[in-house]
Amino acid sequence: MQWAHKDGLNLLNSYVVNVMSPIFLETPLRKIFAQYHAPSVRYRHLAFSSKDVLVLDELATVITKILPGYTVWDGNQSTAQSPISQCSRSDFIQQTFDSQQTGLIIVRPDEWLRHWPLPDKQAFWSALSTRHGGHHVVVVFSGGNDFAQQNNHYFVPHELQGTAITLWVSSKTQFPRLDK
Repeated sequence: MQWAHKDGLNLLNSYVVNVMSPIFLETPLRKIFAQYHAPSVRYRHLAFSSKDVLVLDELATVITKILPGYTVWDGNQSTAQSPISQCSRSDFIQQTFDSQQTGLIIVRPDEWLRHWPLPDKQAFWSALSTRHGGHHVVVVFSGGNDFAQQNNHYFVPHELQGTAITLWVSSKTQFPRLDK
């Protein structure tokens, strides 16, 4: 499947090449989320990854700023709103999708997923890729080749040239063009 907005990434890349600053990330990410929230997009849940921990932290900060009404679960910071670290797959999925929230940002989900066998991890990512309706879920995680190999049926990666960021879009949808 070809990605419908490959040329639109040039807009994002022009802002972030060699500069990983919140100011430079904010505008293009706002455009992504404006189109990601569009009613015409059925499979709306997105994931962003980076192998660089500093980039991951900056990305999470900017996304949280752009989506201020969203609940944030950070695997490094337990809160009363987030699941316990030993949460089962079914409980985690239920809390992710069935709770009454404006939206949800999950940062570093590996803090929960690391306790699960591979099929349970794939069940979560499959649910993220295929669920529609309800509130929006955005996941920010430390990405690697393992994720791509394990979830190639659920997500299509789109590396943002000149950055250490990968945008993961459901394999069930064609993401809108960003250059409109």
